[in-house]
Amino acid sequence: MTQSTGFSSVDDSARAGQLIDYLARLADRLADMRRMDFSRLKIGPGAAVLDVGCGAGEVCVELVHRVQPGGRVCGVDPSSAMIDTARRAADGAGVTVEHHVAGAYELPFPDASFDVVRAERVFQHIDDAGRALAEMIRVTRRGGHVMVIDPDHSQWALAVETPLATRVLEIVRGQLLRSIANPRIGTRLRGLFRNAGLVDVDVVARVLDVSWQDFGAVFFLPMHLQSATAAREITTGEAEQFVAEMEALDADGRFTATAVGYSVMGTKCSDAA
Repeated sequence: MTQSTGFSSVDDSARAGQLIDYLARLADRLADMRRMDFSRLKIGPGAAVLDVGCGAGEVCVELVHRVQPGGRVCGVDPSSAMIDTARRAADGAGVTVEHHVAGAYELPFPDASFDVVRAERVFQHIDDAGRALAEMIRVTRRGGHVMVIDPDHSQWALAVETPLATRVLEIVRGQLLRSIANPRIGTRLRGLFRNAGLVDVDVVARVLDVSWQDFGAVFFLPMHLQSATAAREITTGEAEQFVAEMEALDADGRFTATAVGYSVMGTKCSDAA
């Protein structure tokens, strides 16, 4: 049986603390890419910005420094545990961020409240991406920007050198794809943006080099190996051998893994309703 990553319902997961740590680790890993996207969005003083699925809040803290003086940053997340962590992050940084426990389908703001609305690594965990995008557009001002950043998990790659590792890799890939609500959303975003009426849709695809040290956390490798073993797709010995082979490649400087992410930006028409 495939285990869920837990992000679709963090508060109901026994792994909330692990998920919060995971977000902090990945946010740090993706910081440079995120800042390039801030530049694309032209976020500056006075802007009102909403971070949908704000998680542990580190992005909101960074955004505050970009919109001052005179700006406003809000973060929403359906998880109370995440919002509590985000509030502590803002307090610890000495900045003001407006936080709400809310999901992407029902944002607690009036129409046209924000200049920029963004969601990073969120759409992969929700079932109805079109509904979430429509709600993001609703709270965006005319001429404002919407951005969604998500991977296509079917496109990640790992260099393997033995038949056993090849077989285990494909089983782990299947486990990962089944554990995420919308694993291929990254390559669907352009079409969703166009269908939703956004204009000047701009897509940036990025390849992320993933170290062995990050690989287990990024792709939840221990969990998926455990699920595959429980389902008798592989034996415990095969799982251990797979990990040993990856560690040997890493020690030899030959470990290679990549993930592909898509950062998609669109503009709400100035004549939109």
